[in-house]
Amino acid sequence: MGNRIVSIIAAVLLMTGASAQQYTGMGGLIQVPSADMDTVPVAHIGAHYVDKHMVPDKMTVDGEKFNSWTNYLTIQPFRWIEIGYGYTLWKFHKNKDPKAEVGFYAKDRYFSVRVQPIREARWWPSVVLGGNDVWGSGDEGRSGSNFYKNFYVALSKHVEVEGQWIGAHIAYRKWKRDYNRKWDGVVGGITVQPSFYRPLRFIAEWDGCEPNVGVDCTLFRYVMLQASLQNMQYFSGGVCLRIPLVRIGSRCRGL
Repeated sequence: MGNRIVSIIAAVLLMTGASAQQYTGMGGLIQVPSADMDTVPVAHIGAHYVDKHMVPDKMTVDGEKFNSWTNYLTIQPFRWIEIGYGYTLWKFHKNKDPKAEVGFYAKDRYFSVRVQPIREARWWPSVVLGGNDVWGSGDEGRSGSNFYKNFYVALSKHVEVEGQWIGAHIAYRKWKRDYNRKWDGVVGGITVQPSFYRPLRFIAEWDGCEPNVGVDCTLFRYVMLQASLQNMQYFSGGVCLRIPLVRIGSRCRGL
């Protein structure tokens, strides 16, 4: 058992960790959304290092993009809906003084939601309708943000092949801002969960502009590790705490 755990950790490290878009914490692959939902009510709290190639083009300081961090909290209170809040740290000159030092003095905040009207069965895929940055001051205010605002419909179907659990995922996505059009349209990917350890998941996807590969893994049922290579070369990765809400509710009812 000990050797198996070591092998899993090594695989995560070598490929640069459980089913969440890595920059928002919502269900999905890496950049691509999916129609997968957890089987029980659950919450995710996580932090993720994001390479500048994954950051929208308008998030710049002095005209240059930057590597950043995202933090998120997502809650799936029922099997058919997931909601989330997250933010990406944004670099600015301190006090907006062009001569002052540059640091993470701002945040781009966003709310996300996913609804699953059709659950996967033997003869049909699961279907999810969702969006990221679904509401914000950028719509009516002066901020002009909504950097991550997009809406999508996603389908997912899984089959077992010689003990390996293989998932096929496809989505149509529409972004609000013109500078994110490179991620518009049909996107999708494939996931593989090996028979020797189901919580380990290998990912390959097309995000509408570039191919990405990654891996995520749940350790000890509660800790999720995530890692990916954007365009097969730029590393992003993070860690997430997975909190089942059913147990919390059961304990509260037992008091």
